[in-house]
Amino acid sequence: MKAALFRSILLAAIAVTPARPQFAACQRAVTDLNRIKEWITPGLSTQSSGGAYRLRLMQSILSDAAAACPSKAEVWYYLTLVSDHLGDKRSAAEAQRQLDLLPPEDRSDPFAPLAPDDGPDNGRIRHKWALVVGINTFQSDQLPSLGFAVKDSEDFAAFLLDPDGGRFDAHRVRKLANEHANLKEIREGIGWLRVNAQPGDLVVVYIASHGSPRSADPNGVSYILTHDTDLRNSETLYATSLQMIDLVQTLNREIKARRIALFLDTCYSGDAQRAVSDGSRGFKRVWDSAPPPADAPASTAFSAALENFKFARGHAVITASRADEQSFEGQPFDNGYFTHFLMLGLQQDHGVRPLSALFHEIREEVSAAVRSQHPGHTQTPSFEFSDQADSIVLGAPEFAGNLK
Repeated sequence: MKAALFRSILLAAIAVTPARPQFAACQRAVTDLNRIKEWITPGLSTQSSGGAYRLRLMQSILSDAAAACPSKAEVWYYLTLVSDHLGDKRSAAEAQRQLDLLPPEDRSDPFAPLAPDDGPDNGRIRHKWALVVGINTFQSDQLPSLGFAVKDSEDFAAFLLDPDGGRFDAHRVRKLANEHANLKEIREGIGWLRVNAQPGDLVVVYIASHGSPRSADPNGVSYILTHDTDLRNSETLYATSLQMIDLVQTLNREIKARRIALFLDTCYSGDAQRAVSDGSRGFKRVWDSAPPPADAPASTAFSAALENFKFARGHAVITASRADEQSFEGQPFDNGYFTHFLMLGLQQDHGVRPLSALFHEIREEVSAAVRSQHPGHTQTPSFEFSDQADSIVLGAPEFAGNLK
């Protein structure tokens, strides 16, 4: 199934929503809100380069969104934050007054600096935790099955548990596949990491599934599709899928571990999609109708949601492909090409080489295999290592002593 066909399936599935004026206005409001969530960076202020312009633009967009969809509490919340950072106390107070009229929700401040880091404790790791997700089958008959997402996740988890490989304790590896990889259980898995992982720990998250492109969602929302994703309309899609920017913000702000490695064999932040029958997991960079601010992140390797992941120390994100390329799976490897070579590299070195050193070889091997097996196509795995993340070693032993 070609990537374009999967996109058409998704568009057709969510197009059945009645074109009610209020519903359409709220769709546009959510589109704008999600763009702004991706544009905000920790510490953004009127003192930063282009910060005042960027904040004024955000305030204008959010004001229009709040007027169009006054029941959307999250719009009022972000309007309050942006107005406050602009020093516009009157607008901030009015937005807060409107927010107070709506049901309360727990929210983090995306402008706030991330928690300070006391350093990597000389490279020693207290405990290692992993959430590994793979989804081949979906409840919705409008979503095509995948061929190797579950096998990819199983192979990755098997390496983590190998005493001669990842050296993870089985009690600290949670695996979710197919019907168990529903939105509730995935969120519970993230909550499990949030509760248990401590600053001296290493956290690994691996996800292989479908992703919905931004261009295929009328709300402009970026999703990882779960087993129970409901495609009846855009409202049910929003309620039953994992939003990429929310995943990034949770890992950045809610997980206490100093080292986090995120592996994605799915679309990242909705700028691409994954297909299967033609041997590809199609990736394509797509921006919605309105361009980002001039100083917003603009990488061909990563979308804005994943760009935000690098603001915290000790964070590594590794994806199967650049945002403007396909990502292939199947013959001759019976895996995703990326996971196949990732496993070879990890097993060859028994997990003792830093990811940053291993990655360059994997990238070359994946690229060469795709050129050989799929002439005319390219696939370039992409990565970003923030400060102190280049020393992440999956197979590092746990330290039995007391680490803060």
